Amino acid sequence: MQAGPFIPSNAFSSLIIGGLIKINGVQVPLTLSKTISKPGKPLLASAECFANPGGLLPVRPPSKLPPPGNLCLHVSLKPERLGYGRVGSVYPLRIDDTNQYALPALVIKVAARRRSDDLAREAWFYEEMEDIQGVAIARCYGFFTAEIEPNSELLDWAEADADCDEEEVDVRGEDSPNSEDLVMEEFSWEVVFKREEERDKLRDKIRQERRDKRARTIKPTRADPVSVRNRSDKTFLSVLVLERLGDVIPIGVPLEALKPDVREIYSDMGHFRVHHIDIRWRNILAAPATDQSIFCPYHGHKHQWHVVDFDLSRKSNHLHSGIESAANGWLQTILDGLEEGYVVETWD
Repeated sequence: MQAGPFIPSNAFSSLIIGGLIKINGVQVPLTLSKTISKPGKPLLASAECFANPGGLLPVRPPSKLPPPGNLCLHVSLKPERLGYGRVGSVYPLRIDDTNQYALPALVIKVAARRRSDDLAREAWFYEEMEDIQGVAIARCYGFFTAEIEPNSELLDWAEADADCDEEEVDVRGEDSPNSEDLVMEEFSWEVVFKREEERDKLRDKIRQERRDKRARTIKPTRADPVSVRNRSDKTFLSVLVLERLGDVIPIGVPLEALKPDVREIYSDMGHFRVHHIDIRWRNILAAPATDQSIFCPYHGHKHQWHVVDFDLSRKSNHLHSGIESAANGWLQTILDGLEEGYVVETWD
């Protein structure tokens, strides 16, 4: 890999990845195209004392990147999974490009079934906070999608039910709560996570009822449990290419030296009026050991910690001070717990 400044994050319009998919039992490379990200609904303050002047959402700052490039990034997936969650799994990548672009170490986040919209929303927040990529959050090299064949076998979906419906299950009635529409008076991390968890459980229940109904009415057939099948004959795979970060915050040791830096990276996100929401131990990772770390425009030094996972995040019209205060409350609880030797989750 070449030394020198990293290639701009918008340089790639396509991605060829090996090691992720098999067709008829044979591993094949998969070509994905860069796709438009998707914003979520904002959090709006109903009281003027909580909001920016006029109560309006701040406009996204102009991009400092050059015009989008048309390069293709060639990579191979390393099968050791680094992490997984509600939206998808993260794997390290080997860069196979013979062009030897200057790139950091990379990972790929592969969307789980029916979670492409969530991953598209996460991509949108990386774009929204372009100015602090490599400063307080990971660098993002794009959101890519591809249609895959019905007889494909996907590494990350290997344990998924081959017969589950791919269509999204709408579990929101007219009077049901919607975490995307929360206003400041009722906004809390507990409310958001409880409602997301309730929806996921209800979706799973509905899908299981559908499978049980089919099992009673359709003669069972033997099927490869890792086959990707979709009754619409179209299945899409979505991935996010990110800079690889380091380890999580250590447990059971004094953390006073790092607490200010962690609070500062959340303050950086507050300048973009972004509520991370998913404030968790495993989402705060050590900055990569590279000489291309960037000085923070707000604090004048290089941060030692970066944040990931923005699928639950919300942009808001809240004051920076309010966003900073909300984050600091949870950070204090989480960091104090780590010092004592245990992990506090935001839904505990």
